[in-house]
Amino acid sequence: MKLDLFDLDGASCLVTGASSGLGSVIAVGLAEGGARVVVAARRVDRLEKLVRLLRKRGLEAKSIKCDVTRESDVERTVKATVGFYGSLDVLINNAGTTHASPSFELNLPAWKRVLDVNLTGTFLCAKHASRQMIRQRRGKIINVSSVYGLIADSSPELPYYASKAGVIGLTRQLALELAAYNIQVNSIAPGFFPSEMTKAIIENPDELSNTLSRVPMKRIGRPRDLVGVVQFLASKASDYMTGQLVVVDGGWTLW
Repeated sequence: MKLDLFDLDGASCLVTGASSGLGSVIAVGLAEGGARVVVAARRVDRLEKLVRLLRKRGLEAKSIKCDVTRESDVERTVKATVGFYGSLDVLINNAGTTHASPSFELNLPAWKRVLDVNLTGTFLCAKHASRQMIRQRRGKIINVSSVYGLIADSSPELPYYASKAGVIGLTRQLALELAAYNIQVNSIAPGFFPSEMTKAIIENPDELSNTLSRVPMKRIGRPRDLVGVVQFLASKASDYMTGQLVVVDGGWTLW
């Protein structure tokens, strides 16, 4: 088996939620693999900083402001990506948010906001990306779920857990509908990785110790732990794989 199965040279990739955390890690990993990336998010200043960093390393990247809850933004972002690079080969649906509150005190606007970003945003991006991919007769859609789409936890973040479980179901149905067009749709369930959402836990020794006690590998996820999986799902190496969930959690969900 030749390593060119994993070759991403020239692939046009759109990464949402790329202004920080896992989104920026994924974007860098794809660019390092040879892809041409478009990074999208609401915080343009952070996107531009990431693009400058990548370009200084001789990697190809562009940024675009996008709120994934607004269909007009999503449609414009997909069209811009095709305008930049001539195609859209890989979509990484990574944009996400959360809200902590006991379920019996959770207000409806907070519930809707998390579902709008995490689930509806994923749907909207997949909808418009798949239209382009159908015209191309090829494409990869990678949806970022979470281990919390599979398990519950003591932290009261019901809309996050529900939305990430929804992403898994959405992935399976999209995979079925798009298989005839040579479009593969898969999802990733990261465990505990550094991000804005996990920063408070990482900075609290007691909370970090409690979290790591639940991870058999006894460590936080590293960027390369996730990047390798994304590169695999974005490449030809995964051409006969669709509708699947890849859990990257150091063994957390083994318990």
